[in-house]
Amino acid sequence: MESAIEREKTEHTAGSAVYMRVRKVNEAGYEAALLGLSHNKKQCPEKMEAVARRLADKDGGHNKFLESIIVWLDVRAPRYWWQEADTFRLSTKQSESTMHTLSGELLAVNLDDADAVAAFLEANFEPDSCSLETLRAIHQAAVRQDIVGVKKRLPEGFLQTRLWCMSYRTLRNIILQRRTHRLPHWREFIRQTLEQVEHPELLPGLVGE
Repeated sequence: MESAIEREKTEHTAGSAVYMRVRKVNEAGYEAALLGLSHNKKQCPEKMEAVARRLADKDGGHNKFLESIIVWLDVRAPRYWWQEADTFRLSTKQSESTMHTLSGELLAVNLDDADAVAAFLEANFEPDSCSLETLRAIHQAAVRQDIVGVKKRLPEGFLQTRLWCMSYRTLRNIILQRRTHRLPHWREFIRQTLEQVEHPELLPGLVGE
């Protein structure tokens, strides 16, 4: 039976694997955005869909209606990717608590049980990103309720889930800036997101597709 982490992994032709899962939770504001656009154009909202498609890729204020379309994405990705994602400020994120979520689960694991340790590592880290020695050090810090000790030992391959809320305009900027980024996680994030949003016609596509 396929494990949860296998379902989050996308294989690439180079043989590497990207650990990324994007799940759209909610989306809202399309009709309101068209209503606002109709006020600007002094036309009825029913005629705005074609106008919206025409203006979506025109920056400089012409596509500001995209700010009214909001999407909520539940994203599971490694810590090093989240560090780059945090550069996009016109959005909000709610994340798992390292101390309460990771530490609580780790304290329930018997570190002398090889199968239990393997399952915990598979569920929470990219392969080969967390050694048993590191895991024991994190466990000891968690026992002491030493949040600094937990965080400073946490490997970059730690998989964290966050709810990421943003407008279509922010999403557009992310796609334009990151669709050719050398970190493959960005292309995977964009691919999964475009497959799920309700109006991909208002957003840039992936290069080469």
